[in-house]
Amino acid sequence: MIKEILKDIGRSIPDGATPVLRGNRIFFLHPFKRFDPITLTIMAVGAVGTAMQVKSTLQQGKDAEKTGKARAAIDIQNAEATRKASVEKARIQKERGRRLIEEQKSSAAAGGIRINIGSPLVIEAETQADITKDIGFGLETGRAESDAFRASAALEIAQGKAARKQSKYRALSQGLMGVSGLVSGASSAGLFTKKPTIYGFGEGMTAP
Repeated sequence: MIKEILKDIGRSIPDGATPVLRGNRIFFLHPFKRFDPITLTIMAVGAVGTAMQVKSTLQQGKDAEKTGKARAAIDIQNAEATRKASVEKARIQKERGRRLIEEQKSSAAAGGIRINIGSPLVIEAETQADITKDIGFGLETGRAESDAFRASAALEIAQGKAARKQSKYRALSQGLMGVSGLVSGASSAGLFTKKPTIYGFGEGMTAP
């Protein structure tokens, strides 16, 4: 009868042990060890819980690193786009400046003013200086923004790596604490005792 019950609940008789049915519990008598099916079930659940917790912690670290890399990739794209935009803007400003100077020369020539001496040359030089200054400022701004995006990318990657590293330490700590708890539970259940004491028969009573 006991064997059929154990089969129905998916349990087996430990080697060298004798099953004894008492109420709604089955105890196992062993000359050196003590077994409590209920305690053993709780321990098994505890082991699974610890494993899932460790796995979850490690996965969080992996996800954090993956997210950091994804954000860094976006920052790198923004950095490159910003650099290209500043270069293109400088090209356009340079072309507009060239046209502006040509228009000034044409206007001066149409008015009968010699464009290669005197005030026209001063005006041209001043205009060219302003254009060059604007172009330089635009390029410098673009470089600064691009560098900021690249610095952000490096930070995202570093933070992702740090998060994964920390998750490994946390997982290790959780694993050690879980093992410690299981060992403590096993000890409290009498799995390490050499007395053939049967749990549930009354305090201080032992199996005959």
